[in-house]
Amino acid sequence: MLFQNVQNYYEKLVFDELVKRGFMLGYEEGYVEDIACIALNNLPCQYIRFEVDMGFFLSSEDYQLMRSQVSQALDEAILFINEKIKQPRIEHE
Repeated sequence: MLFQNVQNYYEKLVFDELVKRGFMLGYEEGYVEDIACIALNNLPCQYIRFEVDMGFFLSSEDYQLMRSQVSQALDEAILFINEKIKQPRIEHE
């Protein structure tokens, strides 16, 4: 990692929402990570150095908007992954 203190704030929001939804235990390896990656790829980046910076500069309305975006991105990622898992494998001879 180039900068140790630089992080995307949406990563924390996605992780928190996954925990809230109970996705941290009991799933096949890679399933939750795939959901998180797809959701994060569909969210804007919000880079910060320290989490306290977000609390200082972010209004409660903006925070609620970000949480709503995360929830929607996770819903879409879960649907996408679940549809991919259900797809039958094509056997090649």
